[in-house]
Amino acid sequence: MASISGSAGEKTFTLKAFLGLHQNPDGDTKLKFGEAADMRNFRVTRDGNLQKRPGTRTLATLDEAEPVRGLWSGYVNGEELFLAACAGKLWKLTPNEELFTPTELGNINTDNDVHMFGFSNIVYIINGTEYKQYDGTTLSDVGGYRPLVAIAIPPETGGETLEQVNKLVGPRRAWISPDGEGSTFQLPETGLQSLDYVKDLKTGENLESTAYSYDLEAGTVTFTETPPQAVNSYEIGWTMAQNFREQVSSMRYSELYSGTQDTRVFLYGDGSNKAIYSGLDYDGKPRADYFPDLNEVAVGDANTPITALIRHYSTLVCYKTSSAWAIQYGLVTMADSLQTEAFYVTPINRSIGNVALGQVRLVLNAPYTLHGNDLYEWRNTASYSSNLSVDERQAKRISDRVYATLGGYELERCFCWDDNDAQEYYICYDTKALVYNYATDAWYGYDNFPVACMANRHGELYIGSPDGKIKHLNYIYKSDDDEPIDAYWESGSMSFNQDFMRKYSAMLWVGIKPESAGEVEVTVQTDRKSAYSEKVIATSLATFREANFARWSFRVNRKPFMTRLKIKAKKFVFYKLIFKTKSPDTTVTLLAADIKVRYTGMAK
Repeated sequence: MASISGSAGEKTFTLKAFLGLHQNPDGDTKLKFGEAADMRNFRVTRDGNLQKRPGTRTLATLDEAEPVRGLWSGYVNGEELFLAACAGKLWKLTPNEELFTPTELGNINTDNDVHMFGFSNIVYIINGTEYKQYDGTTLSDVGGYRPLVAIAIPPETGGETLEQVNKLVGPRRAWISPDGEGSTFQLPETGLQSLDYVKDLKTGENLESTAYSYDLEAGTVTFTETPPQAVNSYEIGWTMAQNFREQVSSMRYSELYSGTQDTRVFLYGDGSNKAIYSGLDYDGKPRADYFPDLNEVAVGDANTPITALIRHYSTLVCYKTSSAWAIQYGLVTMADSLQTEAFYVTPINRSIGNVALGQVRLVLNAPYTLHGNDLYEWRNTASYSSNLSVDERQAKRISDRVYATLGGYELERCFCWDDNDAQEYYICYDTKALVYNYATDAWYGYDNFPVACMANRHGELYIGSPDGKIKHLNYIYKSDDDEPIDAYWESGSMSFNQDFMRKYSAMLWVGIKPESAGEVEVTVQTDRKSAYSEKVIATSLATFREANFARWSFRVNRKPFMTRLKIKAKKFVFYKLIFKTKSPDTTVTLLAADIKVRYTGMAK
């Protein structure tokens, strides 16, 4: 935003708000006053000020030869945990003064990204080859719920089917109903691996092994004494040799959903078009260790995989590489007139989807996806519903201002994160990141910013780095572990509303926020000359915290102040304003800039 004052021959242009990066494909002469043609390691604050990006500090080193594959922060059984996956281990990070003390919890596979989610006071861990859990004490493989597959089984054969078998494990159980005459009961399966127990449901005690005999191949149990007539009086448990655990452990990511509640775990990411979801046990308890055999959702064609699931209001939105779908909870009536839960799939968009596996984020209740060379925001603006529906206009491209940078990223390899506390959305690739400040609708880029994963804890953002470090990102750090941050901001080519006239500028004013160690270099460029004098603006408040006596000051006034700079530029048509800083022990927050311009004649 700019304001103009002065006479017809001389005017002062005021930059009141910085608007972020804008990489216009047609050049930088049409940029708004305050937009940057080039910008790195500066950020835009909520008030529209320009600020050197936060620095990072290493709080723990896990293994410098291996990347951090996952971070998770949350509560387990009332205990707050901060967990990291790195170098084949799961680590617990315990705050110790200003650092973290890492403690090994056990072995996990860290060849790929490690995804963690909390459910029923347990942290579940999935990585494409394993499905593990940590209960606050022990890290172990997820054992799996033993389903009640049949009830009311009479002697010889029969009964009613109940729960489906569990993909994770081979154990099952069934209830039998003796008639007082028969003593042999046929289980629903044959070729058993083992007969585990026979339990009296009235007492809850297991029967002695002498009270029955069994035939594993035939799948029968014979009582030594004929049991009395009763309904569902005994439970028989057995184990089958074959299970389908690999279908669960091969998944990579999760999302919680079950209509209006988050009571089921959906897993996806095995490279197929299928997602599997957990079930409820016999008592109606949601479980993340029970994946019924038929609980699968196949989305679209089998040639393109599911790349993301995300709950959006009462719908589970499913993204594939080039399409988007909605999964909704419902009921289906079976042939026997009984109703059961089901999930229906309907299309949303047939041409736009998401290419980065597991990287869709919900930003202000709108999914953000990477597709092609762009970032898309998905939002239904209809008054009757907020859920996404079949309408291609709901996918809005919002990355046009950073098309050049984003086009150089391999979007399939990007890591995305929504820092809701700061209202900044990150797209991280290699050692670079694009940041979208959705509170101010401004884009900016960071470099020398290696990120493998991120997590929010207590309103602060933490980074897992590719070299096994846990870093804290905060404005209190003026460097990256004492490495200077090279910050640069360059305006567009400004003609000051007169493309056809030459101008002369002898001075400008720059306003900065007083800080303990604030410093910035100011210079300009024109179409006539690229190198002008560089002026340094520094501010230092009287403070003994991180005191630097090279810049010591007795200044205590914390009010913003303007500094006049004399930089003479003659006979130019287009003018660029440049701010830069590369000191490891300074920062800066720029508030405004005023440029005095005099028109001197027609351009030739």
